[in-house]
Amino acid sequence: MSAKLRFFLAGAATAIAIIAVGFGGGALFVSSASKQVRPARIEHQATAPTPAVRVALPATSEPVAPTPVLAVDLSQEKAQQTQLPPQAQSEAQTEERPKTRRELREERRKLRVERRAEGRERRHHRKASQQQEASRNGEIPPQ
Repeated sequence: MSAKLRFFLAGAATAIAIIAVGFGGGALFVSSASKQVRPARIEHQATAPTPAVRVALPATSEPVAPTPVLAVDLSQEKAQQTQLPPQAQSEAQTEERPKTRRELREERRKLRVERRAEGRERRHHRKASQQQEASRNGEIPPQ
């Protein structure tokens, strides 16, 4: 009986020791990582006065010529945009910005639905052609 109790206590003490070492190592790691490495240098740099700097740019010898600006009448531009059919306007708007994830997902879903429909149609035509061929040969068509 005493041997069983001794083994139990040894196992419990070992488990407690392992947990304590784990927590101690974690605390040591966190405390070493959170220490500021160079606080003295930062304080030293903060106390040193920074000299005032004056920047002198050379004067240009020639004046810069003004650039011509193209004047556009916004009413004409809007009229041109409204002349486009609605589908062309939506295409022009989609070309200007990249597609969102939702739009891309919707496109992939539509393509997937189309492929499935094409597959169903091919299977239907294949089954119909097999039935026609079987009826020509006088066989019972497979169900």
